[in-house]
Parts: sequence; C-alpha cells; structure tokens
Amino acid sequence: MKGYFFIVLTLLIATVSCEKEVVVKLAEGEITGKLNYKLTDDTGKGLSGLKVYIYNPGSKQDPNSPIDSAITSSVGEVNFTDLLPNNYQLRTDSIKLNNNDYSVDEYVQITAGIERKKTTKVTDFSGNLIIRLLSYETRTPIQDQGVVAFPVNKIHVTSDNIADVVKSSTLKGLTDKNGYVSLKVPANQIFDFIVHHKIYGNYGWGFGSYQVAKGKTLNITLYSSFL
Repeated sequence: MKGYFFIVLTLLIATVSCEKEVVVKLAEGEITGKLNYKLTDDTGKGLSGLKVYIYNPGSKQDPNSPIDSAITSSVGEVNFTDLLPNNYQLRTDSIKLNNNDYSVDEYVQITAGIERKKTTKVTDFSGNLIIRLLSYETRTPIQDQGVVAFPVNKIHVTSDNIADVVKSSTLKGLTDKNGYVSLKVPANQIFDFIVHHKIYGNYGWGFGSYQVAKGKTLNITLYSSFL
C-alpha cells in the first residue's frame, strides 16, 4: 500500500508541474527535436487560424527570416519537426482577442531526441499601467474620472469618434480616491489616454505615448483640468 501511494503521489506531482510545458522523449539516437506549440485564450480554449513563425537566431542565414511557419489547427496547435538543438524564437501576427490586439514573441529550447509541448495563453503578453490622475491646477488627486487607454497606431481619436472609442474600449477604469486606476494592456504597444468625466462626458486626450513590456508595470502620472 505504501508503494502504491508513492506512485500515485509521484504522478500527481508530475501532472501539476508539467501543466503548460511537457517533454516527451523520442527514439534513441535522434539528432533533432520536435515542438508542439498551442495558443489559447483566457479560458484555455485553443485559438485556430493563427500564423506562427519560428526563427533560429543562431542561423548563419538571415536570423530575421523565419525558418518555418504554420497555421494553428482547430484546437490551437502547430507542430515543427526536424529542429536541431537550439533556442528558437516564436512569433505571431497580431492576434485579435477581447477586442484588443496581442503579439506573441517568446523563446523555446529544443533538445535532440525530445518533443517539447508548450501551451501559451495569448493574454499573458500583457503589462500593467498604474495611472495616477492629478488636478492640473492644484496637483491633488481626482476621483471617479474615467481613464481609457487606446493604441495610437490602431486608433486615431477625434472629437467625432471619441465617445465611440470610450464606449467600445475594454481598457478603461475609474480613478479611486487617491486618483489611481490600474489597466492591464497588451505588451509592447504604444498607448495614449482619454480622460473623461463620468457624469458630464467632458473628454480630454493627447497625454503622451507609453508602452510596457510583458509582465512589467509602468507608473504614469497624468494631469487634467476636469473636476
């Protein structure tokens, strides 16, 4: 009974530790490796129809040209075979998810005789913007003001469309009593902000250009005349 308990516990530990990345040993004597790569949404559902590019940064050829590419299957997977041992870079085209555009860019180590299975959640390629809104006149915090982040290379804000941009955005929030609001945004994209009065609907924009790397936090102070 003790031996059975040990085997079950070992299997449980292996299952938990390999949830997102699994290594499968191939036949003896293999000099290349394989990669099974899966892209998912926030719920873990595979995302189909996405193009994934694989690069070999150590290649004697142009390292900026992909050595291969593939389209994700109905369950969000692509497979790359005959990969010599190396640290490979994986990139995607822009991925539309939750009304925002994300780009995947990461490295995967390939070992001879091993099939590596890696699952990546697209929205993990995000960063956090901690924004503090202060009065331009008094430098005191402004509470209950709406703050919206928008990608400047995707959206051109004007007085004619600003209300629609605010309404359709998922990257928005209200400032707290200390003037703070936190927004999780796609990484490595340039954002500007819209500040608006939640009751009167006054709008302001053109606060500058900001971007944040994956998994990082950027603190920003904005000044507004809205009260």
